[in-house]
Amino acid sequence: VAEKKAAAERKSAAEKKAAAERKAAADKKAAAEKKAAAERKAAAEKKAAADKKAATARRASDQLKAQSISKSKSVSEVKRDKRTQLFTVSVSVNTAKIATVVSIGVIASAVFVAALAFIAR
Repeated sequence: VAEKKAAAERKSAAEKKAAAERKAAADKKAAAEKKAAAERKAAAEKKAAADKKAATARRASDQLKAQSISKSKSVSEVKRDKRTQLFTVSVSVNTAKIATVVSIGVIASAVFVAALAFIAR
């Protein structure tokens, strides 16, 4: 009877110890998750503050630029300058070269048509 009682007490103590270990592990995991969430929130707030500061600085510089430029430029030119452009393309047309190429093409096509007409007969 005493052995059964002692075995039951050992089993109960082992169960209590296991439950305490599980609780400690769960508490540790919860603390780690809470810390990670706090770090993510702090990083997000820091990024938002940096973005806001950059936007404010950009807006202020745009206003200063617009004020200094508006004296000499029209409204449409100011709007054009405010737009973000990926790239600009400049095209120059040399009409003499184009006329030469077109005339060579016309002459060549006339020669080919004449040759086809000669062969067809």
